Amino acid sequence: MLNSLHHIHFIGIGGSGISAIAYLALEKGIKVTGSDIAGSPITEDLAEHGARFYVGHAGEHVPDTAELVVYSEAIDQKTNPEFLAAKKKGIPVMSYFESISEISKHKKTIAVAGTHGKTTTTAMLGEALVAAGLDPTVIVGSRVPEFGGKNIRVGHGELFVVESCEYRRSFLNLNPFGAVLLNCEPDHLDYYKDEKDYVSAFIEFIKKVPKDGFIIANMLDKNVQKVCGYCVGNVVGLDSKKMAEISLNMSVPGDFNKSNATHAYLAALQVGAAEKPARKGLENFKGTARRMEVIGEKDGVTVIDDYGHHPTEIKATLLALRDKYKGRRIICVFQPHQYSRTYRLLGDFKTAFGDADKVLIPNIYEARDTAEDKKRISAVSFVAALREHHPDVTWTKDFKTTVGLLYKENKPGDVIVTMGAGDGYKVGEMFLGHQASLDS
Repeated sequence: MLNSLHHIHFIGIGGSGISAIAYLALEKGIKVTGSDIAGSPITEDLAEHGARFYVGHAGEHVPDTAELVVYSEAIDQKTNPEFLAAKKKGIPVMSYFESISEISKHKKTIAVAGTHGKTTTTAMLGEALVAAGLDPTVIVGSRVPEFGGKNIRVGHGELFVVESCEYRRSFLNLNPFGAVLLNCEPDHLDYYKDEKDYVSAFIEFIKKVPKDGFIIANMLDKNVQKVCGYCVGNVVGLDSKKMAEISLNMSVPGDFNKSNATHAYLAALQVGAAEKPARKGLENFKGTARRMEVIGEKDGVTVIDDYGHHPTEIKATLLALRDKYKGRRIICVFQPHQYSRTYRLLGDFKTAFGDADKVLIPNIYEARDTAEDKKRISAVSFVAALREHHPDVTWTKDFKTTVGLLYKENKPGDVIVTMGAGDGYKVGEMFLGHQASLDS
């Protein structure tokens, strides 16, 4: 796809996935223009690498010279002025996931799938393959230090490692030779009807793996076990016994990270990586952005940011932090992501914060929510539900009030962790003084 093009325009260029395609285009010498609703560290870096970036969406941003427009799934195709302008000008349009599919057609693709853990495991597998000398191309949903702080590594080997996304069955665009199936717990229930519908998407995805392909499957997950029955390729199951046998000595904390790494290790072996360098690459793994990322220290307080927004992720992350920071008070600032998710998974959220000493809830991040979704639950009712199982949960109304409370109540030795898939990370930045104002 990219080899024959000279100019691509990206709508939503700052997105965690689509920006990787923009980097890949720049790497190949293709002219890149793009827009997003606001600037970010990603758009600033893309501009430094030669992209032309526009703040906001407008039809005039789409140049007549563009031969392809790649758009984020987050835009509304009926109203976005750049999407409409591209259509009017007769410029071919392609979604981010369709562009990933084009790359997948020409590479031996390993897709990392699951409700959670995908980003970290994709980065881990990429680093294992790099250490083994297999020179993969890797696209991941977060910045990775070993990839030069980018969310992509452009390699020249035959392997393509990609973080897949089940939302709207987007991962069905891929052509996987191999897949890593980490878990299959219901999520994105604003799109999927129920758990059965969610699992059915994974079944469709696994059916795409060919007979000479493979899946690495977490056999501790009941839905993964079910999905595996539909795979015609080689199924390599991972359970507690096998994980203990492999026994990786990880640099990053948490049993979930050891599990993710073991999945990556087995996948690396399936595509010809030697055991010793693959193991070394994984054991040297230092993490990715927004995954238990220490973003600063202030007056003896450690501030960490994490993307976790599903109850299972929250519980696992807080357990890992409790183990790493023994004897220290853990204050969790959690911003629920989507009213629909918060309501439908409320029962699991209630018991997810046991390893936090104090929980602060500033607001609920709205994303693809309907008016009906917002009627069903609020930050106030969410806090009331959490209090059924946790003695210290506070609704803090907004970021400014949250930071003020943190300033007032923090003690040397505290660990503050901001969690969520929205913009709650700003609380940590504001606390550390990265933002001059305390606008919520």
